[in-house]
Amino acid sequence: MHKIVQALIWSFVWMVFHLVDINAAEFHFSAADGLKIMIYDGNVEPEKNRLLSAFHNTDYIIDGEGYLTLGALGKLKISGLTTAQATDLLYEKLKPYGKDLQLIVIPQIRLVIRGEFGKPGMYRFSPATSFWDAIMEAGGMSSSFVVENMYIIRNGEIAYADFENALYAGVSLRELGLESGDEIVAPRLNRISFASVMRWVNFFASIVLLYYTIANYNQKD
Repeated sequence: MHKIVQALIWSFVWMVFHLVDINAAEFHFSAADGLKIMIYDGNVEPEKNRLLSAFHNTDYIIDGEGYLTLGALGKLKISGLTTAQATDLLYEKLKPYGKDLQLIVIPQIRLVIRGEFGKPGMYRFSPATSFWDAIMEAGGMSSSFVVENMYIIRNGEIAYADFENALYAGVSLRELGLESGDEIVAPRLNRISFASVMRWVNFFASIVLLYYTIANYNQKD
């Protein structure tokens, strides 16, 4: 018994130390991430500037080699950059086409949402998106959804977070510590039917009845 308890303790310790720390580091763009570019020229939207207006309020996806394609302006290597670095790079690229250019870059991280959701799949969200809004975008929760059972898969390893608080307190994806490429998994709740319960009850009742029958028979002998 002592060896069994010791083995269980060591198994628990191993599991704890092998769970991923979900405190996300500073964001860096990677292939297949997205970004939205907001461009202002003199604090107003650049409607009269045909070139700049083509890039304003537009979503882009970084290709498999880490590049962002800007049409006739060519490509920019974005993979590996922080949001601030990507903003500076895009600003230098677009600066010649505006007078008082101001640029905002909004990153969009990739999340795979699977399990007990209405529309599981791969999504891109701004890190400022609330966890609630992300779940609603994925079709909301099914009837068998149990928020306490949710977990994250990051680089093949499992991590946990306070999803229940995040869901109802408006916590953002950034505050929750989610990173691009994470998988959010909501496993199905295994519900035992009443018929299954009754079968087990009848089985154990039969065992008990058999035990007492044998015991009474032995006493008579």
